[in-house]
Amino acid sequence: MHPIIEASRLMSGASITRKAAVHANQTTIFLWELSSGQTLEVVRSSAGFSSTELKDNPFIERVSYYSEKRGAKVSGNYQLQA
Repeated sequence: MHPIIEASRLMSGASITRKAAVHANQTTIFLWELSSGQTLEVVRSSAGFSSTELKDNPFIERVSYYSEKRGAKVSGNYQLQA
């Protein structure tokens, strides 16, 4: 199944509340915070989309993991909301 269609299926009616993109080497990881509290990760490499996973980890934890622990550049509207 195409990763974008898989992402739509995994969302199960939830909406996207925040988005971020992690850029590292030849890979971009799209992080979507869902209204359900879960985080959807879609990985795209130079060869195309390679995986789609629904994580139970909070969105900001995934952003922190990639930016602080892996040293990757993160873009998007991922700051903590007031």
